[in-house]
Amino acid sequence: MCGSELNVGLFAHPLVGRQPLAVHVPMRAGFAVLLGRVMPFWMSGSTLLNLLLLLPFEHLSKTAWCLATVAFAIQALCVVFSILAAVPINNRIIRWMPENLPADWKVQEARWDSYHAFRTFALIVAFIALIASVASRTP
Repeated sequence: MCGSELNVGLFAHPLVGRQPLAVHVPMRAGFAVLLGRVMPFWMSGSTLLNLLLLLPFEHLSKTAWCLATVAFAIQALCVVFSILAAVPINNRIIRWMPENLPADWKVQEARWDSYHAFRTFALIVAFIALIASVASRTP
């Protein structure tokens, strides 16, 4: 999940943000539609895979188990955070057109971007915890 989140935050949205309004708004809405369809499966699937990774870790060291559990918890909380914070904004962005933008559209975009940055940072921490978990396992 880190890769897709980093792509959106570092490349896709900054590139779209530099476009003229007539391009920017439809592109942002298009991303909102596409990612709104894909990300529920991607995020929940990734989280379930992370949970499945915990199962064989039961026989590993306590450190490895704890790190993997932290990684899963962060990822699960990111899913909940997305549903509660980012998805409502995303659902509004879907309906935007250059001629019918709400007065606070830039504020809403900035809020979504800040939520996305927070979520991306948390997912990077989770990924690092998962790597540390695998690295700290006992033979």
